[in-house]
This record gives sequence, C-alpha cells and structure tokens, in this order.
Amino acid sequence: MKNMEEARQEASDYKELAMIDDEIKNARILVEGIFDRRMSKITQYAAICAAGTKINLDGLTRAEKNVFDALVKALERGREEILMPALEVRSTRNVAKNILGGATTKEQPIESSLSLNKDVGEEVMMVKVLRDVPRFVGVDGRQYQLSGEDVVVLPKANALVLCNKNIAIPLQNQQG
Repeated sequence: MKNMEEARQEASDYKELAMIDDEIKNARILVEGIFDRRMSKITQYAAICAAGTKINLDGLTRAEKNVFDALVKALERGREEILMPALEVRSTRNVAKNILGGATTKEQPIESSLSLNKDVGEEVMMVKVLRDVPRFVGVDGRQYQLSGEDVVVLPKANALVLCNKNIAIPLQNQQG
C-alpha cells in the first residue's frame, strides 16, 4: 500500500494516476476482505475454545492472538453470567409457596398468609401446577418460575390461562 501511495505521488499523467487509484482501491478491498475472514475465523475459534475445546493457534499473529484471548475471556464471562444461572437447578418440587410474598409455613399456611395480603388489591387464585412452566412475567409485573406439583397463588388472569391450557388446576378461589 505504501509503495502504491508513493507511485501515486510520482504519477506523470491522469491515466496513470487513475490506474494507481484503482489499484489502491482494489488492494484495500482485498486487505479488508482478508482481515474480515481472519477475524471471523478468530471469533469462531474463540467460541469453540470458550466452550472447552482446544484449538491450534499456530497461524495467528501476536495482535490476532490478543484479540483471540480477549474474545475467549469475554465469552467465558458471558457463559458464567448468562448461561450458568439459566442452567442452575433449584429444588422447588412439592414446596407450597405464596408468590404474593407472604411466608408459607406450617404455622402460617397459604390461606392465612394470603389474608395478610388483602391490601394487594388484585384478584388472585390458588392453583396446583401440573408440569414445569418456563419463566414468565405475570400481569402484576412479577416474574414466575413454576415447577410441576407447586401450589401457588397467582394473579387470577395468569392462573386462568394456566388452567385453560391444562397446565394447572384451581384449588380454591380466594378473592373475586
């Protein structure tokens, strides 16, 4: 590229200058294409390496190796912050819980903890969940993650949707 720039400076006529400009333009396109393909491969290799597979990095320049290392670190950090919490298994089977926030214990079952929350001002419904349900946001803006056999108190609109889809069965209608 530097040689072409020097030749451009020494060009004697318009045709030669135009030809050198075209060569410079083509060379830039070629170099950028090579760069993009190498970065694409480095990105793919980093993803593979971050997933735990060993990669042969013999053909990388020092600068490319730095990019590779930074990508691997970022991908591993992403895996820890995004994937691992999503895969975290919580034991929630057969645990009665009051999703409205009241503590549910032997001394204070769901029914009495529900009565403490009458100021919530929304219609709620107690249901038994029949199978696992992916995390969702209820009409009250709260996030719910339900497992089969859970007994929960949900906003009535959400509870009815689950019951209509045969995912839950109503246990009793506390309000409304």
